[in-house]
Amino acid sequence: MSDQGFHEVQLSGKQLVFLFMSAVVLAVMVFLLGVNVGQGVRSAVGETETTAEAVVPETLVPADPAAGEKTEKPAEPELSYHEMLVGSATPPAVAEVAPPKPEAPQTPPPPAAAAPVAGAGDWFLQMGAYSTRGVADSQVEKLKQLSVPAFVLVPSAGSADKLFKVRVGPYKDRAEAEQVKIRLERQGTSSRITR
Repeated sequence: MSDQGFHEVQLSGKQLVFLFMSAVVLAVMVFLLGVNVGQGVRSAVGETETTAEAVVPETLVPADPAAGEKTEKPAEPELSYHEMLVGSATPPAVAEVAPPKPEAPQTPPPPAAAAPVAGAGDWFLQMGAYSTRGVADSQVEKLKQLSVPAFVLVPSAGSADKLFKVRVGPYKDRAEAEQVKIRLERQGTSSRITR
């Protein structure tokens, strides 16, 4: 009984020589690749060793310059091949850091002058309206340097208007407010008269 699916492979002499030569070429390529990788590791280790040898020990300057003696930094232990690849097993020396200085306490912005009482005068100069109290307070400080009675009108709690209005005054009549407005415009500040 013969198997119809069985075929015998017969190689001629030329085919055997070709297979042998292919195996040799493959083996040589693997060998050369290994040598190339090994040289890369050796050169990296060699660079580390030459760098370590080239490092000059550091000298520390004494706190008292009159002492005149120099102390040497203690030598670091040599690392094994594994420690060079993975990293030093001991953590590097950490320089002592001074504790952070405590920050000065932040002071809130100075409270703005209270709004004048009604009846002292009904005329004001509105210098601006700002969404944040800090900006309004800084504007008041600038106006006070111009020798005018400036204040921040704070919006009421239930009001839909959430702007901090910077005003100057009060003035007893519109003519007085107009004079101050003209003086401020000469100094580069714009405003509008309001009641």
